[in-house]
Order: sequence, then structure tokens, then C-alpha cells
Amino acid sequence: MKIVKFKSLAIRIWITYAIIILIIICSSSFLYIDAFSDIEENAKIGDLSLAHDILLKGNNFNNPDIRLNEMENLKGSKHIILNISTNNEIYVSAIKQKKDNYHEVDEDSMRTWMASFIKEDKLYEKQFKASYEKNEVIFIISSIESDSTGKSYLISYMKDSKYNSLVYMVIGIGIIFVILGFFIARIVANAISRPLKELEEFTVRIANKNWNEPIKINSEDEIGRLAGAMNEMQKALKYVDEEEKVFLQSMSHDLKTPVMVIMSHAEAIIDGVYIESVENTAEIIKKEAINLQKKLNQLLYLNTLDYVLQKSNKSTEINLQNLLLNNINRFKLVNSKIIWEVEETSETFTYGNIEKIEVIIENILDNQLRYAKEKICVSLKQKNAYAVIEIYNDGPKIDEKHMEHIFDNLYKDKTGNFGIGLAICKKIIDFYKGEIVAINKEIGVSFMIKLPCNQYYK
Repeated sequence: MKIVKFKSLAIRIWITYAIIILIIICSSSFLYIDAFSDIEENAKIGDLSLAHDILLKGNNFNNPDIRLNEMENLKGSKHIILNISTNNEIYVSAIKQKKDNYHEVDEDSMRTWMASFIKEDKLYEKQFKASYEKNEVIFIISSIESDSTGKSYLISYMKDSKYNSLVYMVIGIGIIFVILGFFIARIVANAISRPLKELEEFTVRIANKNWNEPIKINSEDEIGRLAGAMNEMQKALKYVDEEEKVFLQSMSHDLKTPVMVIMSHAEAIIDGVYIESVENTAEIIKKEAINLQKKLNQLLYLNTLDYVLQKSNKSTEINLQNLLLNNINRFKLVNSKIIWEVEETSETFTYGNIEKIEVIIENILDNQLRYAKEKICVSLKQKNAYAVIEIYNDGPKIDEKHMEHIFDNLYKDKTGNFGIGLAICKKIIDFYKGEIVAINKEIGVSFMIKLPCNQYYK
């Protein structure tokens, strides 16, 4: 059987609310029948017995001075005198009550049926309860004296219609509560769905990169906290979007410049117009092509780095002292005017992919060499469970407003500094649960790299 699913939250809430109300009403009804039907029945029997006793003691059956049918539990009750002759013939006479609003009905068959319960000559307020033509009948029989021959009995009886009245009451209450539930559920559904619709519209605006206004938070409940989280998400996405635009503008300039140089020198060779020799012009083209290739490789490397790190299975023990000193010797040849000072190094080991760890050291050394004026200082120490590499250059400081963003993905300031090398370093170090920070010194800048030590080789 296929279950019907409603897209509207209001309809689902209404149906759920209506079902819950119906279950409560039905459960309450069964509880009432089980727990209170006996009490109601006993009350009716008690009142009927009282009326029966009054008739017996008054001994005035032709014109009793009582208004028995005005009692709530005795509405519809009847009192009859039943005579059984010596020939077992049955004669019935009804006792008329004052202000009897009930029409006399031919109930001879039922009265004859009640007479069948008389098994003794003498009875006193004998109570019976039996079913007659699908109706529960309560009746009380007492022997009385009579001038006629045979035996006479006073019978007080009433039909117990509690089940019919209860059904009508349950149906009526159920209809009322379902109608009320519809309006209450609609109010509740609107109160819940309205902020959800606003969140949906806000999400669409974010998807379309519409950063105009945050969503208003009108409550502190789960929906309010969700709205607050979405506002934070909007801020983060807006920042990433703006930084991406700045980066793309800067990268387009960085890529456009070497392409223009290559094209202009290539055209000069074709046209035979060049400032120096063909060899020098070709050397410039080669240099710019290498520079362009380097930038493209960095972009591709950054875009695939997450996947490569997750899939890499080449982790080994790494001697950080040897790796650091080897790379320092390589970079010394790049600029012979820079003084390199290796202040302190100790044999320290970490565990990871040696190619990725080397990328960190190369990028930081390259960055420091680019900005150094006269000197670069390097140290390697072990502090607690971490290997700490510090690389210092005596060049210009980093503007404080850019300091917390220099490791962000695709970040560049307006001058085009910081590129993507630092973002690559941060991503690799984070993968190995390390840390990297830049610190402005009194003169120059230091980069501090912390990598977990390999405790087995400590």
C-alpha cells in the first residue's frame, strides 16, 4: 500500500494533530466506559430502587404523590402493577406519574418478558439486569398485597441507554476538537513554516551570491540558532567570494604578464626586430615560460592537494635536520648576497610523506628569500612532542591586517603578495596536525612551523 505524502508542512501538522486528538478522545471514551460505567449504572439502580421503595411504602399505586420522572437518572423509567392469576394469566396496569412527559407505548411483550423472571411467590426489591431486543433493561420486582386473586407485584424498570448517549457524546466532542484542532494546527504550522520559508528564501539568495542583508533572528530556539548559523555561513561565503575575486584578478595579472612577455619576444624574433641577440631573447622567453609553468603547477597542486593527502600512502620516517640543511644548501645558490645563519639544529624526526614535508620547507624558504634584505636565520628544536622550525628574514614586516589571512586559500593582498605557496603549506601542516604562524619581529618576519615528532625515534 502506497503511503500518501504531503509536501505541505501545515497539512502534515494538521493531520498529525487531528490523529492525536482522535486517539485521545477514543482512549478517554474507553476509559470512561470501563471506569465510570459501573458508577453510572449503580447510581441509576440506586435511584430506581429509591423510587420503588417510595411506591411500596406509600401503598398508593393509583395516584402516587411523587414526581419520580423528574429525577435525572429516572427519566424514562416506568412503574407497573403486574398480576398473575391462578390460571397464570398476566394482567398489567401502569402507574401514572405526575407530569409524565413520556407517551404510553405498547410494551406488553417486554412486561411479559420481565414477568418470566419471577420464580418465587414472595420478592422484595429483587434487582435484575438483562438484555431485551438489544437494549439493556434494569428492573426491580417486589411482592405487594392486592384484592384480586392470584399474586401481585410492583415492577419498576428503565432502559439503560448509556451506550447510545456516550457514542453521541464522543462523536460530538470529537467533531468539536477536530475543528478546533484544525485552526490550532494551522496557527502552529504557520508559526513554524513561516521562518522556515524565510530560511529557504535566504538560502536561495546565498546560492545566487546575494550578500545584501543577513536574515533577522526573532527567537532563540532551534530555528533562531539555525538562522544565526546561516548568517555566519553567509559571512564566511561572502569573505571567500570576495577573496576569490581578488585572487583571480591578481592571478590573471600574474599569468597575463609572462604570456605578454613571451608573445612580444616571440613576435620580435619572427619580425627580426629584437634588442639583443636571438639567444638572449630566447632565454627571456624560456625564463618567463618557466615562471608561468611554476604558477600553473602551484594552482593545480593546490586544487588536488586534499585528494593527494588523503590517498597518499608513502608516509615514512623523516629526518627533519637533514631535510632542512639540504634545502638550505640548495637555496644558498639562488642568491649569493644573502647571509644564511643556521643557529641551532638537533636531530629530530617526524612521520609523513617526505615530498609534502619538503614542499613546506621549500615554500617558506622561497618566501623568506624573496623578501630578505641581507640575512636569513634558521633553527630546528624539539619542544615536548613537536619539532619546531623557525625561519627568519630581515625584510619588511607583514601588515597586521593581512597577518591572519596570509595562509588562507586563494589569498592575495592588493599588492599581489603571499601567492598560494603559504596556503599550500598551511593545508599540508594541518593534515599532519601541526601548526604554522607568522610573527613580526622588531626587524623582519619569522615563520614558526610545528610538526608532531615521531616518538618512536625520539
